[in-house]
Amino acid sequence: MGYKIVLTCDRTMASNYHGNMFFGFSACLPQGVLPDWFYYSVFCPGGNSDADGRLIKANYGTRKVEAALLASGFRREDVILAHPDHLDKVVSEDTKILSISANDPLGIGPATSTFVELWGGEGRMAVKLRQLLRSEPVQKHRPFVVLGGPGAWQLAIHPEKRKELGVDCVVMGEGDVTAPKLFRRIMDNGGDLPDVIEGEVAQDHQIADITGGTICGIIEATRGCARSCAFCVPSLKKVRSRPLSTILSEVQVNVDAGNRGVILHGEDIFLYQSDGLAVNSNAVVNLFDRVYHVPGVKWVSASHASLSSAMSSPDTVRRVSEVLELGTEKHPTKALQVGIETGSPELIRRHMKGKVYPFKPSEWPAVVVGALRLLHENHFVSCATIIMGLPGETQAHVRETIDLIRSLRPYQSIVVPLMFTPMETTRLEYASPFLKKDLTASHYELLNVCWNHNLDWFPALWANYGRDNNVIIKAVVGALLKFGTPVVRFRVNRTARKHGAGI
Repeated sequence: MGYKIVLTCDRTMASNYHGNMFFGFSACLPQGVLPDWFYYSVFCPGGNSDADGRLIKANYGTRKVEAALLASGFRREDVILAHPDHLDKVVSEDTKILSISANDPLGIGPATSTFVELWGGEGRMAVKLRQLLRSEPVQKHRPFVVLGGPGAWQLAIHPEKRKELGVDCVVMGEGDVTAPKLFRRIMDNGGDLPDVIEGEVAQDHQIADITGGTICGIIEATRGCARSCAFCVPSLKKVRSRPLSTILSEVQVNVDAGNRGVILHGEDIFLYQSDGLAVNSNAVVNLFDRVYHVPGVKWVSASHASLSSAMSSPDTVRRVSEVLELGTEKHPTKALQVGIETGSPELIRRHMKGKVYPFKPSEWPAVVVGALRLLHENHFVSCATIIMGLPGETQAHVRETIDLIRSLRPYQSIVVPLMFTPMETTRLEYASPFLKKDLTASHYELLNVCWNHNLDWFPALWANYGRDNNVIIKAVVGALLKFGTPVVRFRVNRTARKHGAGI
């Protein structure tokens, strides 16, 4: 027996990543860089499912769609959030809708496209989505296929790929209000539907609470971003802070599902309940304090933070660190994703003036160094991105970024260099992508500086980040770092020299 509505995702998203959320970013590596048997064992083991094929802990966005459907009157017995490996158990002639959440359905997101450009191959997420849509139960029963999620823009701008994959409708943006309306229309055979639908922005009372556990206990604290970077999709979303009562309710759902930690998600966690871009220190500290002290919660972290927010309110960083008991044997460190993007004040002024507020674009390098020092001293690991090839970038701008990254050596961090990729709905959507052929000697030097910085820090970071993993995972990753680091460093340096870069 199947379900009328099946919610799922590609295989790279159906994992708990051994409790290491950052392992999930390994899905950006092209297929073939690591053998599948090794990748899926070490970095992306299959998430637990019950006898019916239901995922026990699932992607947060998909959980939100499930919650929206149930809150709007769909019956629990008609809806299942399923593991992609078990579609044969849940898809049948009774299935009307197959709803898929996708992060990078064509493998052209910034991280994946960077690695594909440099190393070749095809994005692993694209491979797994294609396999899902070509699986026997989907091909046999032909349900109406809806695709949403952060990567939905890719199929919105590539109708030929949409047709090739067999996706009937793409939902861009939020699904809290749109998904129930759309699914009812499909269930009622409500005539022709648009190929692409823009999701209606949900008011706070229209966002339903999740009813099942999420991967690594991730929970939405804020939605949207007010910094308005020209290259970024979240900057276009309405900014909302979720009520503390809702957050605590979803924490409890995760504790009941077996999670012992919580990751508070937001584009800038330090702007929780802020007035514009001014940090509301007491609200931020209270958020972490209340979540950390929910019975059953052993640790709390956050997904993203802004370096400008951290630097504008150092006391908030210190107080949150104290609340979470960071720097102790219990919790040596926690990691945050941050955006550096460039060392050039001119590119900041041109493309992301809001990123540095309340500081001036000319102060950006000093803000980056000061914020990473502040986070380091308070036991936060900064996992940072930079973007090569922003429109208007010159060799002088690249040199400024190289000098900035070199100055970050004392602070525990990872710096991931990405190639500029224009994304639909952003202000730079019509700009030209930056490709491997566009790399100059200075770019190769920048790549070299970033990866030598990372290789220097990886062993110490893993000692803290992976300390609670099982013996086998710690041994495997430890061996990779011990024996793989010299090999990778040699190849990184050799590539830089080959292309005329100074190292």
